[in-house]
Amino acid sequence: MMRLGFGARLVAIFVGSLVALQLLAVVAFVLQRSRATDSALRLPLPDQAAALAELLDDLPRSDWPKVLRAANSVDLSVRIVERRPDGREPDWYEAPLVDFILRRYLGRLGDRPVRVRVEPSSEVLVGPLRLLAWVSPGTIEIEIGLEGGETLVVSAGGVLALSIAGLPPGFWAGLLGLGVAGLALFLLRREARPLRELAAAVDRVPLGTAAPPIPDRATNAPEIRALIGAFNRFTGRIADLLRARMALMGGISHDLRTYVTRLRLRADLIPDAQERARTVADLDEMSRLLDDSLLASRTGAPMVNEELVAVAPLLAREVADRTPKAADGADAAPPVSLTVAPEAAAAEVLGDAIALRRLFANLVDNALRYGRVARIAATVAPRGGDMAAMLIVTVDDDGPGIPEQDRAAMLEPFARADASRNRATGGAGLGLAIANGVATQHGGTLTLADAPGGGLRATVRLPVFETVPD
Repeated sequence: MMRLGFGARLVAIFVGSLVALQLLAVVAFVLQRSRATDSALRLPLPDQAAALAELLDDLPRSDWPKVLRAANSVDLSVRIVERRPDGREPDWYEAPLVDFILRRYLGRLGDRPVRVRVEPSSEVLVGPLRLLAWVSPGTIEIEIGLEGGETLVVSAGGVLALSIAGLPPGFWAGLLGLGVAGLALFLLRREARPLRELAAAVDRVPLGTAAPPIPDRATNAPEIRALIGAFNRFTGRIADLLRARMALMGGISHDLRTYVTRLRLRADLIPDAQERARTVADLDEMSRLLDDSLLASRTGAPMVNEELVAVAPLLAREVADRTPKAADGADAAPPVSLTVAPEAAAAEVLGDAIALRRLFANLVDNALRYGRVARIAATVAPRGGDMAAMLIVTVDDDGPGIPEQDRAAMLEPFARADASRNRATGGAGLGLAIANGVATQHGGTLTLADAPGGGLRATVRLPVFETVPD
């Protein structure tokens, strides 16, 4: 179920309240008029003009002046002319809508000539703006033919004209309210903008370096400013901790490497050849563990050597490095195969070539260690919508695989499927963690799944570098 965001909720509350207020005002107005008159919904000017025409037809001509004096007012002018005016003033316009309404009121009087004209309320309406004359007329004039051939001319202005041909005065108050509402919506979105920036900044926080601080504008609400300040301080502390961790790992690695070198020199003095070989192998394994630990601690840091890397040749080199061992008989390495789709042959990734090679080397070594074979395939997923084209590299093996509930944990440092942590049955648990860190560092992902033929499939997705046309 989709939930409204903070800004959308504020907007919904504001708009809902405004609409409810307007509806209540309309209902109250209608109820008030319905109590005051049984003709609450009848338009005053057409109704009055029709009643005057009917009354004048029923009275002798000697009484017409009395009716005219009684009907005339500040906003209403009633007069009788001997014949219908044929001329048409250039600034007046026909009002077919009012004409239609008036004919409905006059239906009981039979077919008689009727014409309604509108005079613009302002002389500044020129050109296409004259079409707006009916929205807010200055004067409305209704001409109704009487039975004796005379013409009743009813002219109305002010509020009476607005209530029939144009928009009622309350419309302009509503229009002003709409403008105020638009301004309020703008201000609401402006207040919610720092929260959106904060959410986007959290997603962009890089590991190992300080995140760009979110701008703290003086116009923000105090609560928003406090939240932004706390977030900026929080990301700064995280960056300091990560830098301290990498510095600590680097120092430990350097110091331990010094002792490993000393032990290596002493191992050369061991007279027993087999014991000397085992000692040297242990020291070499210790050096590799130090290198892996240091690399794992640096995978979140920004890349230093960034270049365009052709991944297909890099994969071919990994296969070639393991192929010569296949001619050594019993010590031959398990088979490694590579399949590259045509669209992936020239695909390039912006990144660190050494780190990318370490990524694929770790996946291949992991497949060979636990699955006896490594089947590598490279394809390209084309660009779709806002998604860039992605290079997809899969490494399949024939091993026992990893249970689905344990796959996420296997991407963490020092995590191994073998709970005994015996180095004879596997590595230190850093291979997949390093591969995952390198993939993330390059804007990609590493996922683990079941291979189609059994075993484990490791899938790396990396964004393909594409030039932007001018």
